[in-house]
Amino acid sequence: MRKHTVIALIALIVIAGCISSGCISQEQEESKIRVGVMPDEATLPYYVAEKEGIFGNYGLDVEVVPFLSAMERDSALMAGEIDAGENDPVGVILLQNAGYDARVVSLELQETAEKMRFAIVAAPRSNISTIADLEGKKIAISSNTVIEYITDALLGDVRADKVEVKKVPIRMQMLLDNEVDAATLPEPLASYALYKGAKLIVSDAMLNRSISQTVIVFSADFIEENPKSVTKFLAAYREAVERINSDPESYRALLIEKIRIPEEIAGSYKIATYLQPQPYPREKFEEVLTWMQSKNLVQQNISYEDLTI
Repeated sequence: MRKHTVIALIALIVIAGCISSGCISQEQEESKIRVGVMPDEATLPYYVAEKEGIFGNYGLDVEVVPFLSAMERDSALMAGEIDAGENDPVGVILLQNAGYDARVVSLELQETAEKMRFAIVAAPRSNISTIADLEGKKIAISSNTVIEYITDALLGDVRADKVEVKKVPIRMQMLLDNEVDAATLPEPLASYALYKGAKLIVSDAMLNRSISQTVIVFSADFIEENPKSVTKFLAAYREAVERINSDPESYRALLIEKIRIPEEIAGSYKIATYLQPQPYPREKFEEVLTWMQSKNLVQQNISYEDLTI
């Protein structure tokens, strides 16, 4: 019962907007939080808050821990080696299904009409120019992940021949070498593939609905034991987002360094507009869960309340 009370308290604070820099009392003693991140543009606010001392201003000692694969990051979370991190809804539901209680504390980043996050791109020498042309063609993906979820959303009724290639750099290289007809790639590798001659077929930014959310996740045990630290973390995150959005170009060098944007597109790469901390929408959870159930990826009875605070 105590866990639900603590989680409800944090939820009320977030929903009320009481995570701005002026509404959190700071404590002298720092709280330690280890946050796992991928080389993803969504994590830029973590690095800004770390580099510019924002976390420290809120009485937090935050270590940003980089990972090269989602599997490594999630394994570290389950082993207690990190306390939190960026993730995606498919990944969090899989954690819950496996019996690990990870909670979404905020939406993180999503595509906009001006800025794609994921795209299906065709090989340079392919004759593919429309979504319909992908029917029966080989498309490289990572199955049972957010990549496949986004692929299915982008394809609609078109049925392509999915080819399993989990490592994104290898997936991109197979595309550029014309070993597959198409591939679903995240940014910034989608933009790099286009620079190298691949062809944009469809991106999440071209849809009339959002499909590409990432989220901030904490272990439920950490939330229960450190509710004030989670609230302060979101306050610091909010401040970092405000700084980035007010002057994005001043953070281009940090983005290039941490997200590993290829040199050829580093100067022209569009910087995202970052979201303020906010609840992950229930309707998006339902869409993802329905897709996962259709693929028999979920055996447990998982509710929106199980996944969020």
